[in-house]
Amino acid sequence: MKENITAMYARKNFGHLLDKTALLGESFVIERAGRPMAALVAVDRFHEIQNAGSEVEAALENLIKKIKGPKSKKLEKAILEIKEAVSKLQL
Repeated sequence: MKENITAMYARKNFGHLLDKTALLGESFVIERAGRPMAALVAVDRFHEIQNAGSEVEAALENLIKKIKGPKSKKLEKAILEIKEAVSKLQL
C-alpha cells in the first residue's frame, strides 16, 4: 500500500516508517509543499524495480534484432526511443 506523507512527518517518524517499510512492505511517497519529492520503499521492491527496467531493455534489444530490415526503420527508431526512456527511469 502506498501512502503520501509530508517531509516533516517523515523526518519526525523516520524510524517508524523504516520499520513499516522493511517489516510490512509498505511504501511512502514523501511530499514537500504538496509535491511528491521522493519515495520510501523496501529494498527488495527497489531491486525488483531496477531489474524490471533491465529486463525491458533486454526485451527491446531482442525485438530490434528480430525486426531488422529496410522497412522496419520507423519501428526500430520507436523501440530505441522507448529503450532510452526506460534507461532514464532506472536508478
